[in-house]
Amino acid sequence: MFMALTTMITAAALQPVPANEVAPPPMVANDDKAEAGRLHIGNTGIACVKDPCPRRAVFVPDERGQADRNNLLYVDLDGGRPAPPLVGNPEDVAAIVTAWDERRCLAIDGRLIPGENDQPELRVDRIVGPCNE
Repeated sequence: MFMALTTMITAAALQPVPANEVAPPPMVANDDKAEAGRLHIGNTGIACVKDPCPRRAVFVPDERGQADRNNLLYVDLDGGRPAPPLVGNPEDVAAIVTAWDERRCLAIDGRLIPGENDQPELRVDRIVGPCNE
């Protein structure tokens, strides 16, 4: 598993980054016993003049509940990427996918856990509510 995560991190680090863009950190799973934390998923509130732009993401909110390019865990740069792999209550998962598709943002308690083939999944413990309310 360590080798697979190392390979994934190395591959992510080798991807070209457009000029004036900051690459998000790779989405890496914690141990499946890691504590949940507050995350936001969906609309980042980041506005760009042109694509690629991290308009939707899973991110750790800053002290104001906002996203910035340094706290993104999973990013949709072109508006076509689906929500990340999700594990949790089926109603919560459905609500998150709907919010993602409608470009809204939800605050959740959750964590990244190892999934199949060492691909991280977002474990959703509960939906807190809309972001920044």
